[in-house]
Amino acid sequence: MSELECSPDRDLDLSRPTGALPPAIASLLPVETWLGSGTALLDTEGRVVTANDALAAWLSSTPTALTGQLLPQVLGQRHPEWEVALEKFISRSAGFDRLELSGNAGSGAEYLTIELCAHGTARFLHFESVMPPVPELEELFPESSWGRIISHRAFQRMLRSETQLDNLMNRWPGIIFSQRPDFSFVFISPKIEELTGVPASEFRRQSNYFWEVVHEADAESLATRLRLEQESSDGMTTTYRIRHIHTGRVTYLWEHRRTIRTQNGLILGFEGIWLDITRQTIAERRLLNMSWRENLGILTMGLAHDFCNIMTGIVGLSETFEANAQVDSSVRSGLGLIRETAMQASQLAHRIRQLHQGLPGEKSYHDLNESVSSLIDLLQKVLPRRVRVLTDLAPGQLPLYIDPVELQQVIVNLALNAADAMPEGGQLTFRTRRHEKAPALQNFQGIRPRAPVICLSAQDTGTGIPARFLSSVFDPFFTTKPLGKGSGLGLYNARLFVEKHAAAISIDTKEGAGSRFDLWFGEADFTEAQQAPLPGRTARHTLLVAGPAGERLDHMVEMLRTNGYYVVPAVDEAAALEALHAPHFQFSGLIVLCSGHPDELALCQRIRAHKLPLKTVLSVVSGNQDELAETLLQSVDAVFPFDVAPQDFLNRLKGVLSQP
Repeated sequence: MSELECSPDRDLDLSRPTGALPPAIASLLPVETWLGSGTALLDTEGRVVTANDALAAWLSSTPTALTGQLLPQVLGQRHPEWEVALEKFISRSAGFDRLELSGNAGSGAEYLTIELCAHGTARFLHFESVMPPVPELEELFPESSWGRIISHRAFQRMLRSETQLDNLMNRWPGIIFSQRPDFSFVFISPKIEELTGVPASEFRRQSNYFWEVVHEADAESLATRLRLEQESSDGMTTTYRIRHIHTGRVTYLWEHRRTIRTQNGLILGFEGIWLDITRQTIAERRLLNMSWRENLGILTMGLAHDFCNIMTGIVGLSETFEANAQVDSSVRSGLGLIRETAMQASQLAHRIRQLHQGLPGEKSYHDLNESVSSLIDLLQKVLPRRVRVLTDLAPGQLPLYIDPVELQQVIVNLALNAADAMPEGGQLTFRTRRHEKAPALQNFQGIRPRAPVICLSAQDTGTGIPARFLSSVFDPFFTTKPLGKGSGLGLYNARLFVEKHAAAISIDTKEGAGSRFDLWFGEADFTEAQQAPLPGRTARHTLLVAGPAGERLDHMVEMLRTNGYYVVPAVDEAAALEALHAPHFQFSGLIVLCSGHPDELALCQRIRAHKLPLKTVLSVVSGNQDELAETLLQSVDAVFPFDVAPQDFLNRLKGVLSQP
């Protein structure tokens, strides 16, 4: 009995190249059907310059006999359908490429992968047989061969593994992937084509497709996070948007990935999963806006109350000194008080206006100390009088590159939460510090920032948070407040803020002894605003093209996509309106293929009535522009005649879309 048969529990040898069969299984196959590692050097026409013994033997030839032959023709003798596929593969390939082939011959089905490296006029090819799909693999193990226990057990293990992987790749609603360091993919679930318009095979061939589909507004922050992930040993969880490469449809992805390294720390690639969280994200963003409006209402009511008190003082002083019109010291003193009170009222009104006009999304450089100081007076007036607000600010300036409005929202949320945690009164202290080295963080969310680090702390003397809740406090909708007293989105909003700014938020709390929330930022070095975006990440317009199904519509869609536009076709008014109101698209323009039909007029007028922020263009495909109704012409931004040249059409369209 062989050594293998004596060790039924021995693990399979994982040191063989991916796709190679274990010896026990390979022995069941005819020798000539399995290619272990074939190589060949070709010229640009596909003729063999050199070939190794393995490939020659698999082709029932010799290296000398293969020299000078067209390799596609030689492979075509084995499987006719392979000849054309290999010819196209060799002619189109540049750099690195990969091809998967399958065929049926008298000896049975064969599955082959070909990897190509092109350099100048030379083409280097590597050939490897791979295992067939599970149903066909099972046929290779007839009952007559099952007497070999080890072979049967090895097959059963592979069958279970293949079945589980097949279920994950094709039936699981998420996407699993394995990515090389250059961001090309070893494998990726076929479902990726639904979200991006790019087949999984193309993702495996070229690395640039990954950055092509990442939303241009998220590419820079994602690249930063990936660089940080490569420097750490922890896995990375993040969310970002991708676009459909043809239609521009936006999908929000939740991603978890980890870096695969050698024992010496060399990065081999990444493994991870994606989940489509578009609907959840849209709902959360709407709820976050509602939460901020709720908090803003609380602030506004407090400010209005103080404003009325100040105005009452003005009125009282006016009445007092109106009766005494003599110019003396008391009148002068009263006028001074009036002036001081009016200035306070003006400052409060100014802050109300700032809160209402602030638009999140614009990053700029700010001094953290100044940002905190500007809010303290406001918080002292709107928080309950039982809460004292103190500051302990580090000397000098603490520069950050942040969205100041979103920072205000986070500070206000932390202050309101602290006030709720101190029902009997207490003290809330905002503290700023600068650290040359980032300290170890516990119970944190976000990304550990690079040193030097700037910290903003909000510490209260309230009831604290029970330890059992620490893992959930930053989750959406989590709250310990009574029903109707809190949305559970304040700390979740803070978590989104730090993730967006490559920062972190941590919590240090003890039940009955108060809580401290720390916001950790990387100190600004004043190069953030000048960082160049990734190549090819300029914003692309998304266009809706409406018209009857047919050659004209297809031609228009293809021309626009070829020239860098995202395009969504719609064959009737209902489809056009559904796309216009879908949350996945942000259209820049609508192109209507116009033949004078009343439905075309109705669609243009409906868009004009709803005041949708997009340009509308009529492309006359039949008839005369002069015959169009005046009401139709008034409903659009431009009309292009049917005989306009394609380049002229594109130039005119660019001009229309660039108009304010």
